Amino acid sequence: MTTTPEESPAAETRLAVLEAQIAAVQEGQRQIISRLDAMEQTNNARFDPLNGRIDRLFYTILALGIASIGTMIALDKVL
Repeated sequence: MTTTPEESPAAETRLAVLEAQIAAVQEGQRQIISRLDAMEQTNNARFDPLNGRIDRLFYTILALGIASIGTMIALDKVL
């Protein structure tokens, strides 16, 4: 014979406790997600200038490489 929560005060109490615990876990998850979002925004703010520097460095190296190839071709034609 099975009982429903309405028939058993102990089962009803356990169910209420479980619901409260689930709500606490969900609130904890929301707080963790909020903190992770804040950390991600902070990291993005820190690394965006670094990404810009890396881009400038890449294009500078690329331009120097092209210039050196052009210089070698010009010197080859002259000499």
